[in-house]
Amino acid sequence: MMVTCAIDKTVAIWDTKNVSDFADFKPIACGNKDMNVGKLYSVNFYPSSPWLLGCGGSGNQLALWDMSSETVFQKRFGERLSDVIKPKISEGENNEKHNEDFEAMMAAADKAVEQAKREINNKKNKKNTKSKKKVHKRR
Repeated sequence: MMVTCAIDKTVAIWDTKNVSDFADFKPIACGNKDMNVGKLYSVNFYPSSPWLLGCGGSGNQLALWDMSSETVFQKRFGERLSDVIKPKISEGENNEKHNEDFEAMMAAADKAVEQAKREINNKKNKKNTKSKKKVHKRR
């Protein structure tokens, strides 16, 4: 499974299983989705969960796509990905640790987004204050 993102605001999922030669690299398109966060510049899978995809773009927001309930992708990649997931996450305590790690990562991402928004607003406020001062000086 390979994923790409584009400035057309979509992510695309590709199947590269039958690509044997780099010269004839022709992956099969399996689907795409508009992520509703503007033009997309970055995309990645969550390392411990190959069904969870995150992307960011010009909308200054992050978007997540949980593909675990997508039947099309489950049928195509399910068996292949189940072999990858099993060694990384086992039942019980390790699974709980995985959930805690994921929640901590998402909380940190939320804080980073909020900080970026505050910085943008502060810059806008400073610009507005400067432009108001200039207007007063001209009168």
